[in-house]
Amino acid sequence: MRWLLQKWDFFSAALLAVVGGFFLPHNAVKDITTELIAFFSIQSAVILPAMIFTAGILKPDGLELEDAERYHKALKAQMLFWVALLGLDFVAVVSLIAGKALDWNLVLPMPERFQPIDLGWILPIILYFSGSLAVFRTIPFVRGVLSLLDVNSDMTVKAINRRNKIESAEKKAQADPRPMTLPKDYGKIIEPEGE
Repeated sequence: MRWLLQKWDFFSAALLAVVGGFFLPHNAVKDITTELIAFFSIQSAVILPAMIFTAGILKPDGLELEDAERYHKALKAQMLFWVALLGLDFVAVVSLIAGKALDWNLVLPMPERFQPIDLGWILPIILYFSGSLAVFRTIPFVRGVLSLLDVNSDMTVKAINRRNKIESAEKKAQADPRPMTLPKDYGKIIEPEGE
Protein backbone atom coordinates (compact mmCIF):
# COMPACT_ATOMS: atom_id res chain seq x y z
CA MET A 1 0.00 0.00 0.00
CA ARG A 2 2.86 2.35 0.80
CA TRP A 3 4.31 1.79 -2.66
CA LEU A 4 0.98 2.85 -4.21
CA LEU A 5 0.96 6.03 -2.13
CA GLN A 6 4.51 6.84 -3.19
CA LYS A 7 3.51 6.47 -6.84
CA TRP A 8 0.26 8.45 -6.56
CA ASP A 9 1.33 10.85 -9.28
CA PHE A 10 2.04 8.06 -11.78
CA PHE A 11 -1.26 6.28 -11.17
CA SER A 12 -3.22 9.54 -11.20
CA ALA A 13 -1.62 10.52 -14.52
CA ALA A 14 -2.39 7.07 -15.97
CA LEU A 15 -6.01 7.36 -14.81
CA LEU A 16 -6.35 10.85 -16.31
CA ALA A 17 -4.87 9.62 -19.58
CA VAL A 18 -7.30 6.71 -19.81
CA VAL A 19 -10.32 8.81 -18.83
CA GLY A 20 -9.31 11.65 -21.17
CA GLY A 21 -8.61 9.27 -24.04
CA PHE A 22 -11.95 7.53 -23.58
CA PHE A 23 -14.29 10.48 -22.87
CA LEU A 24 -12.75 13.44 -24.70
CA PRO A 25 -12.63 13.90 -28.45
CA HIS A 26 -9.20 13.45 -30.02
CA ASN A 27 -8.91 17.15 -30.75
CA ALA A 28 -10.02 18.36 -27.29
CA VAL A 29 -6.83 20.42 -26.83
CA LYS A 30 -6.81 21.77 -30.39
CA ASP A 31 -7.63 25.32 -29.36
CA ILE A 32 -5.10 25.51 -26.52
CA THR A 33 -2.13 23.75 -28.14
CA THR A 34 0.00 26.90 -28.26
CA GLU A 35 -0.66 27.71 -24.61
CA LEU A 36 0.17 24.17 -23.53
CA ILE A 37 3.41 24.23 -25.51
CA ALA A 38 4.29 27.54 -23.84
CA PHE A 39 3.50 26.11 -20.39
CA PHE A 40 5.69 23.02 -20.82
CA SER A 41 8.45 25.12 -22.38
CA ILE A 42 8.45 27.44 -19.37
CA GLN A 43 8.54 24.47 -17.03
CA SER A 44 11.53 23.10 -18.96
CA ALA A 45 13.22 26.49 -18.77
CA VAL A 46 12.85 26.38 -14.99
CA ILE A 47 14.21 22.83 -14.74
CA LEU A 48 17.45 23.47 -16.67
CA PRO A 49 18.98 25.93 -14.15
CA ALA A 50 18.08 23.53 -11.33
CA MET A 51 19.94 20.78 -13.18
CA ILE A 52 23.00 22.99 -13.65
CA PHE A 53 22.94 24.04 -9.99
CA THR A 54 22.60 20.40 -8.89
CA ALA A 55 25.55 19.36 -11.04
CA GLY A 56 27.85 21.97 -9.51
CA ILE A 57 26.75 22.08 -5.88
CA LEU A 58 29.33 19.68 -4.41
CA LYS A 59 32.41 21.52 -3.20
CA PRO A 60 35.20 19.66 -1.44
CA ASP A 61 35.75 22.29 1.22
CA GLY A 62 34.47 21.17 4.60
CA LEU A 63 33.25 17.72 3.58
CA GLU A 64 34.36 14.40 4.93
CA LEU A 65 34.55 11.51 2.46
CA GLU A 66 31.40 9.80 3.74
CA ASP A 67 29.47 13.09 3.60
CA ALA A 68 30.61 13.63 0.02
CA GLU A 69 29.50 10.12 -0.95
CA ARG A 70 26.13 10.58 0.75
CA TYR A 71 25.57 13.97 -0.91
CA HIS A 72 26.63 12.57 -4.28
CA LYS A 73 24.10 9.75 -4.03
CA ALA A 74 21.28 12.13 -3.05
CA LEU A 75 22.21 14.68 -5.72
CA LYS A 76 22.36 11.98 -8.38
CA ALA A 77 18.83 10.89 -7.46
CA GLN A 78 17.78 14.54 -7.61
CA MET A 79 19.39 14.93 -11.04
CA LEU A 80 17.59 11.81 -12.33
CA PHE A 81 14.32 13.35 -11.13
CA TRP A 82 15.11 16.58 -13.03
CA VAL A 83 15.94 14.57 -16.18
CA ALA A 84 12.69 12.58 -15.94
CA LEU A 85 10.67 15.76 -15.46
CA LEU A 86 12.40 17.40 -18.41
CA GLY A 87 11.72 14.27 -20.49
CA LEU A 88 8.01 14.41 -19.57
CA ASP A 89 7.89 18.03 -20.73
CA PHE A 90 9.55 17.10 -24.03
CA VAL A 91 7.15 14.19 -24.61
CA ALA A 92 4.16 16.44 -23.90
CA VAL A 93 5.43 19.12 -26.30
CA VAL A 94 6.23 16.58 -29.04
CA SER A 95 2.75 15.04 -28.73
CA LEU A 96 1.21 18.52 -28.94
CA ILE A 97 3.24 19.42 -32.03
CA ALA A 98 2.53 16.06 -33.68
CA GLY A 99 -1.17 16.30 -32.86
CA LYS A 100 -1.37 19.80 -34.27
CA ALA A 101 0.51 18.75 -37.41
CA LEU A 102 -1.80 15.76 -37.92
CA ASP A 103 -4.90 17.76 -36.99
CA TRP A 104 -5.36 15.23 -34.18
CA ASN A 105 -6.20 12.49 -36.70
CA LEU A 106 -4.02 9.45 -37.08
CA VAL A 107 -5.36 6.71 -39.32
CA LEU A 108 -3.31 3.65 -40.21
CA PRO A 109 -4.20 2.51 -43.74
CA MET A 110 -4.77 -1.21 -44.16
CA PRO A 111 -5.04 -3.54 -47.15
CA GLU A 112 -8.31 -3.37 -49.05
CA ARG A 113 -9.97 -6.19 -47.16
CA PHE A 114 -9.62 -4.46 -43.79
CA GLN A 115 -10.87 -1.19 -42.39
CA PRO A 116 -8.31 1.54 -41.69
CA ILE A 117 -7.29 1.65 -38.01
CA ASP A 118 -7.99 4.88 -36.17
CA LEU A 119 -5.04 5.64 -33.91
CA GLY A 120 -6.11 9.22 -33.19
CA TRP A 121 -6.42 8.41 -29.49
CA ILE A 122 -2.68 7.69 -29.08
CA LEU A 123 -1.39 11.27 -29.15
CA PRO A 124 -3.98 12.63 -26.69
CA ILE A 125 -3.34 9.77 -24.27
CA ILE A 126 0.43 10.37 -24.47
CA LEU A 127 -0.19 14.08 -23.90
CA TYR A 128 -2.60 13.55 -21.00
CA PHE A 129 -0.25 11.12 -19.28
CA SER A 130 3.04 13.00 -19.75
CA GLY A 131 1.48 16.42 -19.21
CA SER A 132 -0.41 15.54 -16.05
CA LEU A 133 2.56 13.63 -14.62
CA ALA A 134 4.80 16.64 -15.33
CA VAL A 135 2.31 18.91 -13.54
CA PHE A 136 1.95 16.51 -10.59
CA ARG A 137 5.73 16.33 -10.24
CA THR A 138 5.97 20.10 -9.98
CA ILE A 139 5.24 19.73 -6.25
CA PRO A 140 8.28 17.48 -5.62
CA PHE A 141 10.25 19.77 -7.94
CA VAL A 142 9.74 22.68 -5.55
CA ARG A 143 10.65 20.42 -2.61
CA GLY A 144 13.78 19.40 -4.51
CA VAL A 145 14.86 22.99 -4.98
CA LEU A 146 14.33 23.62 -1.27
CA SER A 147 16.39 20.52 -0.44
CA LEU A 148 19.21 21.90 -2.60
CA LEU A 149 19.09 25.03 -0.46
CA ASP A 150 19.40 22.85 2.66
CA VAL A 151 22.31 20.88 1.19
CA ASN A 152 24.11 24.06 0.17
CA SER A 153 23.57 25.60 3.62
CA ASP A 154 24.76 22.42 5.35
CA MET A 155 27.93 22.30 3.26
CA THR A 156 28.57 26.01 3.89
CA VAL A 157 28.25 25.55 7.66
CA LYS A 158 30.62 22.56 7.54
CA ALA A 159 33.13 24.55 5.48
CA ILE A 160 33.01 27.48 7.93
CA ASN A 161 33.43 25.14 10.92
CA ARG A 162 36.36 23.41 9.28
CA ARG A 163 38.01 26.74 8.42
CA ASN A 164 37.49 27.96 12.01
CA LYS A 165 39.08 24.78 13.39
CA ILE A 166 42.07 25.16 11.07
CA GLU A 167 42.51 28.84 11.99
CA SER A 168 42.22 28.01 15.69
CA ALA A 169 44.81 25.26 15.39
CA GLU A 170 47.16 27.60 13.50
CA LYS A 171 46.80 30.29 16.17
CA LYS A 172 47.52 27.76 18.91
CA ALA A 173 50.59 26.53 17.03
CA GLN A 174 51.91 30.08 16.66
CA ALA A 175 51.24 31.03 20.28
CA ASP A 176 54.15 30.92 22.74
CA PRO A 177 53.27 28.21 25.27
CA ARG A 178 55.58 29.63 27.97
CA PRO A 179 53.91 31.55 30.76
CA MET A 180 54.30 35.26 30.46
CA THR A 181 56.70 36.67 33.03
CA LEU A 182 56.74 40.30 33.88
CA PRO A 183 60.05 42.15 33.90
CA LYS A 184 61.59 43.05 37.23
CA ASP A 185 60.21 46.31 38.62
CA TYR A 186 57.21 46.15 36.25
CA GLY A 187 54.44 48.38 37.57
CA LYS A 188 56.74 50.14 40.07
CA ILE A 189 55.91 53.81 40.46
CA ILE A 190 58.86 55.97 39.63
CA GLU A 191 59.09 59.28 41.37
CA PRO A 192 60.01 62.20 39.12
CA GLU A 193 63.47 63.54 39.64
CA GLY A 194 63.98 66.97 41.06
CA GLU A 195 61.05 67.22 43.34
